[in-house]
Amino acid sequence: MLNWIKFIVVFLFTLTSVITVTVLYNADKPSSSVKKAAIESAIKSGQLVSASTVEIFNGTVPAVTVYGVDGDGKKKAVFVDEKSKDGFKEVKLADGISAEKAVANVKKELDVKKVLHVKLGLEEKGPVWEVTFKSDNGKLNYVYVFFENGQWWKRILNL
Repeated sequence: MLNWIKFIVVFLFTLTSVITVTVLYNADKPSSSVKKAAIESAIKSGQLVSASTVEIFNGTVPAVTVYGVDGDGKKKAVFVDEKSKDGFKEVKLADGISAEKAVANVKKELDVKKVLHVKLGLEEKGPVWEVTFKSDNGKLNYVYVFFENGQWWKRILNL
């Protein structure tokens, strides 16, 4: 009887582990394929020679931000959206503030306990840094800072 109980416990643990791994693997597939397609599109359009990092930005216009280097060796971010097939919007990273500077601008005015992520994305007003963080009271906050000058654009606080 004891052997049956051991067998059932080990079987259920193994089954749960396999199902968990399968679900997590399949959940990441759409994101991975979108990122891969965005890299291919940015390189195919000639705006980048190589890509280093990719982020999905869900703003007014959902786009994938592909960071990389152009033919002149300058670091760029290219905003690949589904509607455009080539000639995507782009920014040279040297022409704006860095992610660290965007976070510093937010920390000057708001109480930031933990920064969750910082993403560069394209909105109707232009490129913005999306700074997502938890405040001292544990609430979720989104702050959008313009890429060009570091000015505030939009704040969504205490969610």
